[in-house]
Amino acid sequence: MSRPRRFATTLLSLGLAASLAGWVTAQAAEPSKPAAKSAESPPAPATARTVKELPFPDGEKWPTATEQEKMAYLLGVMNMALVEYQLHGPNPRHRTTATKLVKATNGMTLRQMMQTIDAYYQANPDQQKRPVFEVIWFEMVEPKANVKSAEPSKPAAKKG
Repeated sequence: MSRPRRFATTLLSLGLAASLAGWVTAQAAEPSKPAAKSAESPPAPATARTVKELPFPDGEKWPTATEQEKMAYLLGVMNMALVEYQLHGPNPRHRTTATKLVKATNGMTLRQMMQTIDAYYQANPDQQKRPVFEVIWFEMVEPKANVKSAEPSKPAAKKG
């Protein structure tokens, strides 16, 4: 990769990571509630906002998440895949999951993806420990991409 392209890739990656980190932090912070003003009460001491810990999403946490939290998670997954896809194109030189993810979910909305995940966890109560990304990969991507993740791809036979 040429030096200017490597620099641009690094800069874009750092910018995206920083913006996503800032957005997640802003979304995770509890909104401050306005206090009722009273002439007799002293001013409230300045306190830092309490930040909610974001759990790693699985089938136990997914059903209790709000629609906005589910959509934010899926938006983050798809944004990262689309950035990698844009940087490396449809036929990357190095192994990547982004191409398969982008192609398999082409035409799907985030809401459709959310409904597919919801339906999976409802239909499979014994799979509540399974991470959401595994559901996305094995239930949405792999069937459409015709991929065997457990088996390494076999090299093409050499023509002699």
